[in-house]
Amino acid sequence: MPFITDEELQNYKDQIEKAEESKRTADYMRTKEIKDEQEKYQKFKIATIILGILALLGVAGTVYFMNFNTPNNMVTKKKYKSEVAQRDNKITELTETIQNLSMNEEIGSSNNSSAGSLKGEKVYAVQIGAFESKDLSLYSKNFVNFKEIKSEGYNKYALGNFETLEEAKIFRREIVRLGFKNAFIASYQNGQRIKIEEAW
Repeated sequence: MPFITDEELQNYKDQIEKAEESKRTADYMRTKEIKDEQEKYQKFKIATIILGILALLGVAGTVYFMNFNTPNNMVTKKKYKSEVAQRDNKITELTETIQNLSMNEEIGSSNNSSAGSLKGEKVYAVQIGAFESKDLSLYSKNFVNFKEIKSEGYNKYALGNFETLEEAKIFRREIVRLGFKNAFIASYQNGQRIKIEEAW
C-alpha cells in the first residue's frame, strides 16, 4: 500500500478546497448570468407587452375617433346645434316678452310726438337703452325713427317705427346681433307706451 505523507495530504486537501472554491465561484457566476438573462428577458417581455398595449390603444383610439367623425355623427352635431339655436331663440323671445310686460309705463306728454309717427295707430319700436346721465336729445333730430323718451329720471332711446310686431321682432334680432343684448320691443299708441298684449 502506498504511503502518503502529511504534507502531501495537506497539499491534496488544499487542491480540493481550491477546486471546490473554483467550482462554487463558477456556479455562482453561471447562476448570476442565468438570473441576469432571465431579468433581461422579463424586462423585454414586459416592455413588449406594454408596447403592444399602447399600439392596441392607439389603433382603438384611431378607429373610435374615425367613427366619431363620420357623417352620421356630424348630422347629430348639426341637429344638436339646431336644437340649441331654437332654444336660444325661444329664450330670447320669452325674455323679450317678460321685459315688455314689466316695462308698462307711460311716456311724458312732452314726448308725444317722438313716440310714433302714425297718429292713432299702434306702433312698435326697439328700445336699446335707458340712461340716467346720458342725454342724446341734441342728436335725436338728425336720426330717422329715433325716439327719446324721458321717464322716471331716465332718458330712454328706441329705434324703429314698425306697424307689426313681427317686423319689430326681426329688427330687434338684428339689434341684438349688433351688441345691444338687452334690447326689447316696446309698443306705443297716441304717443303713450302700452303693453304688448294690448297692441295685439
